[in-house]
Amino acid sequence: MVSVRHKVVVEPVPYPWLVDALAVIRTLAEESQADAQGLVLPDGRVIPDIRLIQGRHLRPGSVYLTEAEAEAEVEVEVEDDDGDADADADADADADGSGISEDAEASETVQITVREWDHRRAVRLELALVSVEMNVELDAALKSPDCPNLVEISGRAGGGATARALFGMAGRARVRLDDWWPAADTDRTPPSAPASARLDHPWIRADVRAVPRPSRDDGRWEIHVTVSLRGRGLLRPVAAVVLPVAARRIRRSVARTLDDLAAQWNNRVPHLVSMNPDQLRETLLSKP
Repeated sequence: MVSVRHKVVVEPVPYPWLVDALAVIRTLAEESQADAQGLVLPDGRVIPDIRLIQGRHLRPGSVYLTEAEAEAEVEVEVEDDDGDADADADADADADGSGISEDAEASETVQITVREWDHRRAVRLELALVSVEMNVELDAALKSPDCPNLVEISGRAGGGATARALFGMAGRARVRLDDWWPAADTDRTPPSAPASARLDHPWIRADVRAVPRPSRDDGRWEIHVTVSLRGRGLLRPVAAVVLPVAARRIRRSVARTLDDLAAQWNNRVPHLVSMNPDQLRETLLSKP
């Protein structure tokens, strides 16, 4: 097993701002309308890429579908000086001679199912993404949205049947918001890490724990992250040998990734939390 401990310092998010932001998002969703033609925003604009295909808008059991064309790599015939086609050109080129494979026009779909929509109890959504490269299934729940106290996410990712057997992953994450903010703002010691996640690959398991603390210097959050890696299944004995050998490189990689995430957070969050509810609503409507 390899364990990595790293600290990042990030800009804080005031809990009242989070409550207001969630209320703005919920209100926008509830004031919108949806049907088979698309999603109609409160200002009257239509987003045709999001369609209601089952049930009534935001009622339990309602299903929404979005579709987007995905770019695929293609090979184009290149002629030499004698006018002969490259012998290595794609054999699947279209009959019209364009040299673009029939598989180039790929698309990805995202299906969103509302399992629960109650601002006092919980909002729970299921998401299923299907594309050429990967399939992803997620179940996300926010408990007590009016006074959010818990976020839970679980899911699976894989490709086709063979890819799923070899490389399929499953994971879950949990953030206890009612423990996060007391620890982040007042240095109150939580009973356990307020944020935790587990990612299971057929060969490796990764566990992540995060505990916030208030920074003594400037009011920002110090987040102490622990990442643990261990082998699974038949490769567990192999991983027990390989992971310690690669420990230094793993620690550097994890630390670099966490630092990059913190930098992105610090670049975006201050602008967001500076917005009041009206400004946030206007921003969301301007970028549907």
